[in-house]
Amino acid sequence: MSLSHSHEKHFTSWLGLCPAQKITGGKVKSSKTRSIVNRAANAFRMGAFSLTHSRCALGAFYRRLRSRLGAPKAITATAHKLARIALRAGVLTS
Repeated sequence: MSLSHSHEKHFTSWLGLCPAQKITGGKVKSSKTRSIVNRAANAFRMGAFSLTHSRCALGAFYRRLRSRLGAPKAITATAHKLARIALRAGVLTS
């Protein structure tokens, strides 16, 4: 099954793992993620946090972002990446 990029974007938005950009008059007022209570998003965040000491590419991605952005933003960004990978791999299709 072929998934489009818009499907991935809708899925990660539903999880609350992507930034909600509030732009008015060409100025960015806010670009932080929405606070959504979602068990799947929490599972992806726990998976992202478990990559702290992992020696894989995703672990390196998390550590790079953590050094630059801080732990909370790095966890959200890595969870976003994990959700996209799981959706592409067909783990979440019924």
